[in-house]
Amino acid sequence: MNQERKNPGKATGESANKAQEKDKARKERNEAQAIEETIIWGKIQENSSKSLEIASRKPVIPYSDELAIRICEELSNGVSLQKICARSDMPAQGTVYRMIAESPFFREIYVRARENAAHTLFDQMIDIADDCSNDLLEDGSANHAAIARAKIQIETRARVAGKLAPKVYAERLANDTPQVTVNNNTLNVSARDLSLEQRDSLRQLLLAAKHDDS
Repeated sequence: MNQERKNPGKATGESANKAQEKDKARKERNEAQAIEETIIWGKIQENSSKSLEIASRKPVIPYSDELAIRICEELSNGVSLQKICARSDMPAQGTVYRMIAESPFFREIYVRARENAAHTLFDQMIDIADDCSNDLLEDGSANHAAIARAKIQIETRARVAGKLAPKVYAERLANDTPQVTVNNNTLNVSARDLSLEQRDSLRQLLLAAKHDDS
């Protein structure tokens, strides 16, 4: 305490250094993300060209409910539509989207298949997290590359699962407003909309109010 009072400039300097370090780290992350996005868009364009080439060689495959079910079963198992449509016995990806738009049955089961894919991705996340076979190198040191790769695989699946089934897997945003209603001088709070910290604070308030009443 005395040292801080004697050297106020030192504390200010340390805060400034920490702020600079955070800013530098943020810039590095942004630059890395920009590079990654460039690579991703390059792959998307490359895959798009390949899809168009494959589509030009494919025979015309007519729609049927059986075909729609086969596609949706594979989607539910976590297979991407791009991989499914790359096979010779499947229509082109653009054709599938047209079929979905034209067929109410296909559209309905397609939506469910995408939601089911989220459950498959969640199971894969658990398998990846439990797999420690590549965590160590031959000399016994940590295999940081494999661990980092597993982390990326888990985080990517978590984000996609949250998009496919947001009610089940999407993380609650920090700025979500808890559901609170007041009717006839009665306060109703949905506990599901509260974080653990908020629940604990509410519990303490209720206990304090009960103590005051007694």
